[in-house]
Amino acid sequence: MPKSTKFKKVVVREDAKTSLRAAKIHPLRLEHGQKIVAAAHLYFPYHDRSMFETWLKFLEEQKPAVVLLLGGIVSEDAFKALWEDEDNYLHDYPEVPEVLEAKAAGLFEDRVTTLANRVRTELFERIAKASGATVIWDPSWTHLSMANEVRLVEWVQATKRFLDGWTQNHPDSSDILSDPNIHLPRELDQLFGLRGMDGKDGRPHIKVLRYGAGVDVNNKLLFMIGDFRRRNAGDASMVEWEQRGRSIVRSFDGKVASWWMTTADHSLPGLRLKFWQGHEIGYMWDPIQNAHFRDYDRRAAGFWWGRIRFGNIEGRSVPFRRGEDGRRSFVVNGKAYTEVEPGCTWCGEEIIPAAVANAKAADCGCAHTSEPAVLGTPEAISSRPATSEAPAPKKRTSPRKRSARAANKKK
Repeated sequence: MPKSTKFKKVVVREDAKTSLRAAKIHPLRLEHGQKIVAAAHLYFPYHDRSMFETWLKFLEEQKPAVVLLLGGIVSEDAFKALWEDEDNYLHDYPEVPEVLEAKAAGLFEDRVTTLANRVRTELFERIAKASGATVIWDPSWTHLSMANEVRLVEWVQATKRFLDGWTQNHPDSSDILSDPNIHLPRELDQLFGLRGMDGKDGRPHIKVLRYGAGVDVNNKLLFMIGDFRRRNAGDASMVEWEQRGRSIVRSFDGKVASWWMTTADHSLPGLRLKFWQGHEIGYMWDPIQNAHFRDYDRRAAGFWWGRIRFGNIEGRSVPFRRGEDGRRSFVVNGKAYTEVEPGCTWCGEEIIPAAVANAKAADCGCAHTSEPAVLGTPEAISSRPATSEAPAPKKRTSPRKRSARAANKKK
């Protein structure tokens, strides 16, 4: 059989999966007036830096009691960039400073540790400092083309084993890639230096849950990541409600949606109603640095905000909207928060057809020069056409006087 038609061995890597029951649902009790904020899909350090700074200002003013980070918070691609150097002819954007700093650190362990420290200080600690809240990180395991924290840890451990084996098998090589005596943690809280962040002695309160866990607020609203998606925004949270019979806030896939619904509970002795709500959180990644996500599935940038009022949870998903001046804003509780400068714009360099450019050059008054002259310079003055004094206007005579003059000439 020719080689071109022979069956070839293909190894398909299986993504690890789990369930919400196995990951556990953590109860969270909040009191009247307390606020809660949920965000997802930042993919630090490939996050939307402009809107992230605006969001931090919002946290400083609102001071929520809890900030929930529901998956996709740290970019696995950023860690892969520390060692893998593949040719890419589609994306030519420059690498971010955090990754460049880590790549210059030296051995593989030093690179991973340097980037992990920047994640802790520039992401988690800044969120905790701005909000003064408890920060809960719910890491993601979900697949379906979305990067997640499980694959980040898997890649770090697999690359570490490969480089350690190479170093041990080449003891005389001048290229030392890793140190087999250095251990890189398998747990996220240890890898990023978050273990022991208990809010005591001036430390921020940062808690890391199991992959894909849930948070149940006041036994009324379930915050989760989810593991499936639907084409239209709001549909996935509706299916989640149908499956679990709970009001839902979910983050998977980066869409923005909010819906509310009323159903009948029973009618004895009178009609009794149940009130439900479902929300989907958007993303805060940089669409240029994460261009491989494409313009897909009606995703939108945003987050979720809510508060406790008399035992009920009132909240909604908050989208980012771009204004006429190019800057993006979001509105919470009647107040608008706007970025300082337009970020993540889609405007490229203007294309001017040659015919239009030539027409503009001909109309500029400098068609006889190779370059436009600057007003006030000797070149501009010498290029002006010579002018002379205008002749004095002729005096006009009335028709009666002209006819009298003609009669006198005949005499």
